[in-house]
Amino acid sequence: MNKVWKNLIGNVKREKFMAISNVAVMTITFVLLGLFIIIVAVSQTSLRYLEQQAQITLFFKDDVPEAKIFEIKTEIEKDTRVMSVNYISKDEAFRIFSEINKDEPILLESISPSLLPASLEIKSKNLGDLPNLSEEYSTIDGLEELRFFKDVVERFRFWSNLVYVIGFVLVAAFMMISYSVVIATLRATIHSKGIELEIMKLVGATDSYVKKPLMYQGMLFGGVSGLIAGLVVLLLGILATSFGVFEQGLTFGFSGGFFVSPLIFSIVLFFVLFVSGIGLGYLGSITAIKKYLNY
Repeated sequence: MNKVWKNLIGNVKREKFMAISNVAVMTITFVLLGLFIIIVAVSQTSLRYLEQQAQITLFFKDDVPEAKIFEIKTEIEKDTRVMSVNYISKDEAFRIFSEINKDEPILLESISPSLLPASLEIKSKNLGDLPNLSEEYSTIDGLEELRFFKDVVERFRFWSNLVYVIGFVLVAAFMMISYSVVIATLRATIHSKGIELEIMKLVGATDSYVKKPLMYQGMLFGGVSGLIAGLVVLLLGILATSFGVFEQGLTFGFSGGFFVSPLIFSIVLFFVLFVSGIGLGYLGSITAIKKYLNY
């Protein structure tokens, strides 16, 4: 093993310019892959934040006592599909109304808290549950009006699903492109040694003897490239945390509302890029060397 690594280091030193260029190309590829994954995560997280703003509003009749509304609120909160329930009293509704219409003093003079209804604002964990919840809550006793913009929610749901699908397809496609770039880069290095490898096979070198140094070289280049790219991603995560960007966290469409902080996300992505670099380096070198194992 030590002899293999000594030969590997010797080869890298003799071909340092090619080694540097290979690592540079692979590093750029992994950095772009990491940035692309971050962009998809940010876009889907932003979409998730917008999804959570969609809500059902229940307006109650004036004769419904506050205690009754709190009972209804407690029952709704027991529903596992519900994320939050916010009670808006008459006074709170008047304060909100006054803030919105602060430039209309004449309108404010004609409105008092007693004229505005108390309400419950309900947000669901999943955008798709809102239509069913609105139907169930429409039969609540004492309800004066249920406000739910079904057409807007359905349209938004369509576009959000489309963004999720496109995001995952693009990430998968870019990962395949990254794999192709890594293989092409390593293949160029191995092909430059083609005659040397063919001679080694002709004089009786075993497949293992020919393959090991190149396999380790591919893993070394991939590991170094993945490590550098991972450090770039980790730095971005530290900066995002320092500036309070996405404090609620980042998420993907498949995670079901599970959020992780940008720092944790970048640490996970760091290891993904590092391990991917080693793995793609291994696969790329094995794929590229196969041609010379048949001699």
